[in-house]
Amino acid sequence: KLLKDSDIAFANLEGTASDQGVDGKSLYSFRMDPSVIPALAGAGLDVLSVANNHIGDWGKSAYADTLSRLRENEILYTGGGSTEAEAETPVVIEKHGMRIGFLGFSDVGPKWMEAGPDTAGQLLASDPRFDEIIQNAAQQVDFLVVSFHWGDEYEPLHNARQEHLAHRAVDNGAKLVIGHHPHVAEDTETYKNAFIAYSLGNFIFDQSFRKETMQG
Repeated sequence: KLLKDSDIAFANLEGTASDQGVDGKSLYSFRMDPSVIPALAGAGLDVLSVANNHIGDWGKSAYADTLSRLRENEILYTGGGSTEAEAETPVVIEKHGMRIGFLGFSDVGPKWMEAGPDTAGQLLASDPRFDEIIQNAAQQVDFLVVSFHWGDEYEPLHNARQEHLAHRAVDNGAKLVIGHHPHVAEDTETYKNAFIAYSLGNFIFDQSFRKETMQG
């Protein structure tokens, strides 16, 4: 009900939802059952970030399959795409007479999962065209949200790298900066009339070993 009552519900998808790919045997290899995607659509999620450190755990075929399943279930996605051009194009939702755009980046890799001219992948915060990508997105919308997978896991306060990227995003046109990856909620900041939430914490993520990882 919380999601369905929201004008726009956005989340980070921490891995692929596919029956394809090969396990890369990372310490934690995340691949969800494909039935998760229609469940997310039914719950009311509108936009998902597909830019994070687990998106390549089962290879590019699982990633491409996940994007296809999201399209089939009419869930928009940002932070990645079938090509570099798609990954750099903001998702735009029109609400209350406003064009609201979403753009996503991963600052924790994996580098080999970066989108190419003709290959599926994600957008990295280390992209040399970082500023230009955000500027281009901001010009297409009234209100730009930029999402980052970044920071240090389980730290309650943001680090200097997060602040640097957040401020650059705002300087280039972002009005709201949303972070995830630390698995705990971090501090917030207002910078140049933009709001920065350095980490939202966990929403649906089974880390019951401490109170902070069950909050968000």
